[in-house]
Amino acid sequence: MLARLLAASAALILFASGPAVAADTLRVAKSPGYLFAYLPLDVGLAHGLFQAQGLDIKEIVFEGAAKMDQAVVAGAVDIELGSPMDMSVIAKGMPAKAIAVIAQPMTEFVILVPYDSPLKTLDDLKGKTFGIATIGSITEWCVLELAKVKGWSRDDVHMVGIGAGNASASAAMKAHLVDAAVGTATAAVVFEREHIARRFAGVSDYAPPFIAHVMTATDAMVKEHPDVIRRFVTAWFQAVALMRHDRADTIRIGQPVTGLSEADQAAEYDNLMPVETADGHFDPASLALIGQSFVDLGILGKAPDMAKLETEQFLPAR
Repeated sequence: MLARLLAASAALILFASGPAVAADTLRVAKSPGYLFAYLPLDVGLAHGLFQAQGLDIKEIVFEGAAKMDQAVVAGAVDIELGSPMDMSVIAKGMPAKAIAVIAQPMTEFVILVPYDSPLKTLDDLKGKTFGIATIGSITEWCVLELAKVKGWSRDDVHMVGIGAGNASASAAMKAHLVDAAVGTATAAVVFEREHIARRFAGVSDYAPPFIAHVMTATDAMVKEHPDVIRRFVTAWFQAVALMRHDRADTIRIGQPVTGLSEADQAAEYDNLMPVETADGHFDPASLALIGQSFVDLGILGKAPDMAKLETEQFLPAR
């Protein structure tokens, strides 16, 4: 029913628009491209939701937030789909604003250990070596937050960058290069089936509410083309609603994007769809936690005024 209503709405908009006019081009970047959190873009495109808003979406995939942020500074990207760590770059001067929360809380991230690891509890991880994507990433925060919750010092957790993606984590686990690693819940399902690694704990089991993914827009877009952003956000949350309503359709569209089997995509849907936000609003407590994380990670000397780094002007009213 919802799919038919959205399709009808899209058709009505197109019909009411009269003679064909050039669509507004919007360059939307993902980093990385395979995450479930960013699937509303693909679902919306597949169902014509962005097109119905008069948008011509140019999707750009980056394998690393640093390169994506560089593209923003260079004026090559209009909207980013990334982690809340992007807000620290905004605090340092990147000309952009966070405009919506994509997913919250941190259900996506888990602690993995090699499949044959003798470790049994989180307390056993004290003094051990963790694999993280890179220093200054959200995966590093996951480890530091564990140390904070357990009352350990920073010297009680050793971290090495193993890169993002399942392939690097798999190699590190197989070779026992690390005692544990921060990975995705979906990777845990795949690794357990292949006897590579096993899920040890979910980050959300010990960490307070933390925003997992945010959407940002360049200052130029915010100031000069607010209506374009508003139409993008409208289509985005229409896609989220469609995904929540139609599990099978989301799994079908998601598989080519994530590279997962139908069964694994279904497991990912069940785990991550509930934390995909329906309206994108920012929670002040979570924002404050993100600001403190910048200090914990050594990115900034003090927590910034987070209200200056985001805007809710494009979000639906509550």
